[in-house]
Amino acid sequence: MSSLSKIIAGVLLAAGLVLAFVAWRLASEPPAPAPVATGPTATTAAPAPAEAPAKRYPVVVASAAIPAGTRIDGEKMLKVDEWQVALSGSYSSRTPLEGAYARVDIAPGDPVLPSMLAQGLGRQLKPGERAVAIGVDEVVGGGNRIAPGDLVDVFFMVEKGVEIQGGQARLLQSQVRVLAYGAASVDGPEEKSTLPGPPGQPAKTAVLAVPVEQVSELILASRAGRLQLALRPVGDDAKPDTQLFAQRSAVLPPRPDLTPEQRAQLLTGPNRAYAGESLAQLEGTSPAAKPAPVRAAGGGGGRTVEILRGDKSERVRY
Repeated sequence: MSSLSKIIAGVLLAAGLVLAFVAWRLASEPPAPAPVATGPTATTAAPAPAEAPAKRYPVVVASAAIPAGTRIDGEKMLKVDEWQVALSGSYSSRTPLEGAYARVDIAPGDPVLPSMLAQGLGRQLKPGERAVAIGVDEVVGGGNRIAPGDLVDVFFMVEKGVEIQGGQARLLQSQVRVLAYGAASVDGPEEKSTLPGPPGQPAKTAVLAVPVEQVSELILASRAGRLQLALRPVGDDAKPDTQLFAQRSAVLPPRPDLTPEQRAQLLTGPNRAYAGESLAQLEGTSPAAKPAPVRAAGGGGGRTVEILRGDKSERVRY
């Protein structure tokens, strides 16, 4: 290579190095700030808003395992966590839960909800209902397969006797809700076994949710005859139309001077319950005397009427 060529190559190499250095300097320098406009048309750039902190919601959770049936000690068993979402029905404070009883097992970290607490049968009753206990055994209770929360039909059976003209069986009350059966209850600790009540101790009572106006007939039927509970299928809402049959009159007759508004009040549940039920009408027989065909009394004048009371008859002259 000639000396001229070497000189030209050296100049080009030096120029390349200078250009590379200039490019590196330009790339490493920070960008120049944007010019700020001045004058009447100038506007001040608003600072970027700070990101708002995420909202948190207090939720009471179990800090330790709470077995079913345990009385809750808020200090030892509960804590308040902060959740990013609100939990419907949850508690935000431990105060309302102090002294409550767990209905189910609650694991650590689980939120405590009202459905997990035993609240008493009174809270399970609907307006106008009363909780009534009846005696049961394996036969009456469908082989002890009835559980709290089930719907049953109550049948009334009575055998022919001295005061009963004939045996009968009929539907007494339909679609009755079972609140408790033996030791199992809709508000109490859940049973671990499939059968209600502790093993070896069959249920002796069932608590039913009964409209207040039907409590009297249930009590009379349980004393005068035998009750049978029939388990209803889920989704079956069929009920008898009582208006198709003769209506029973109350034990206490209404006052004759009642206003129309007061007579309408006689149909309310508490007033119907107060008026009472009679066993004779519950069995389908009228409590009033049944006059027999008029016949002449033997050996004398006048007429008599035969009055039947149960299995006894009596002739009254008139």
